[in-house]
Amino acid sequence: MKEQELNQEKIHWELVEMGKELAHTKERLTETQSELNYLKSIVGHTEDAIVGLDLDGTILTWNPAAKVIYGYTESEVVGSSVSILIPPYNADEISLILAWIKSGERVTHYETLRRRKDGSIVNVSLSVSPIKDSAGKVIGASSIARDITTSKKMELELQESEEKFREVFNNANDAIVLHPIKPDGSPDNFIEVNDVACKRLGYNREELLGMNPRDINNEETIRQIPRRMEKIIRNGNNTFEAVNLTRDGVEIPVEVSAHIFNLRGEKMVLSILRDITRRKESEAQLLQSLNEKELLLKEIHHRVKNNLMVISSLLNLQSKYIKDKAALEVFRESQNRARSMALIHTMLYQSTDLKCINFGDYIAKLTSELFRTYITQDNIDLNLDVGEVLLDINTSIPLGLIVNELVSNSLKHAFPHGEKGEVTVRFHKVNDHFTFQVSDTGIGFPSDLDYQRTNSLGMRLVNTLTDQLDGEIELDTTRGTSFTINFSEEEYGE
Repeated sequence: MKEQELNQEKIHWELVEMGKELAHTKERLTETQSELNYLKSIVGHTEDAIVGLDLDGTILTWNPAAKVIYGYTESEVVGSSVSILIPPYNADEISLILAWIKSGERVTHYETLRRRKDGSIVNVSLSVSPIKDSAGKVIGASSIARDITTSKKMELELQESEEKFREVFNNANDAIVLHPIKPDGSPDNFIEVNDVACKRLGYNREELLGMNPRDINNEETIRQIPRRMEKIIRNGNNTFEAVNLTRDGVEIPVEVSAHIFNLRGEKMVLSILRDITRRKESEAQLLQSLNEKELLLKEIHHRVKNNLMVISSLLNLQSKYIKDKAALEVFRESQNRARSMALIHTMLYQSTDLKCINFGDYIAKLTSELFRTYITQDNIDLNLDVGEVLLDINTSIPLGLIVNELVSNSLKHAFPHGEKGEVTVRFHKVNDHFTFQVSDTGIGFPSDLDYQRTNSLGMRLVNTLTDQLDGEIELDTTRGTSFTINFSEEEYGE
């Protein structure tokens, strides 16, 4: 009886333990089911196609994303061979992948092509992993495919863009180099050079990528690098001339157009080097031609001056044989006119500007000569109020003759009896307007004489030359005699 009770008690405790174990198992099944539901939710909502396969390549499972990517429903493909998704030209691919899986290896991020239900091709990134049983034996495979059609298209477009850039880069007419900027502002080694740079400088690409701007320029250009880099960094760009030095030591003048930009957060300088050898040769030829023409023009002015001085000398020699005072005066006036024009040509060939002279300086020299010619006493003072005004030869010659006539008239006629007085010459420019004035404190211009209709050759010259300058002449006899001429210099040669 006692033994029977013991057996019943043992059975009771065994049942209790079995109940506990059953409850624990049920709890584990609930957890496992929850995990399975969680995993199923992930598989169902992922954008990647997840396909289960057996070792023969038969499709066992098919998630919703697989339908989106490939176009087949689950019922259409489960039980079918995965080969329906593979283009004919990739038919051997599945055998190779399954062989790797059977050996326990994984395939990760393998980019390949797959065929949709409608026959179109999709780019995918494929990862395939072996599925093992509890004993570790491979019994199937899990395939995860991500649609990378858009990224492959972008990659292809980027590649095409890079190829176009490379084509333009290497077929440009100018050498192009790219280099970073060191922290101290100096240029670092080149990180890119085009074919023109290699060909022009005589180095291959690998050699140039180990060099920097100091290695391809002459000494003078190298000395300029710090200042030019400073300007590039400050302004973002700079254009300047430099002299490249080839492998063989040949100097090539170039025009450099450089600008700075950021590449992946690093400051870079892109420089375009244009060969200006022909331009420099043309400039040298042009400079030589200009020098030759300048020399020729100086020689012309010199010869004109000499010829006028010869005429003046001939007039002077001839005047020694003339007894008539009126005729002698005509000769002397003609001699002064020739000398006034000769002085202009003298100043022109002595000037750096062969087209213009400082007319204020010309007035000072001409009036001094006229004083030496006409004044034998110290009774007349000369006052000059002239600025440094440059005049074209086309204006200088007529105005020079006017200066000669008006100053000569004052010296000859204003002080007939040796009276003391002054002759004042003024010449100034305000904007584009010129004012020339000759005045004296002498006896005054005859009131019965019309200076615009006189028979005097000198005054007729003054009026004619004023018209030639397109100017206006005014006479003021309030205090002595004062002639004022206003004019604007014309733009000759336009």
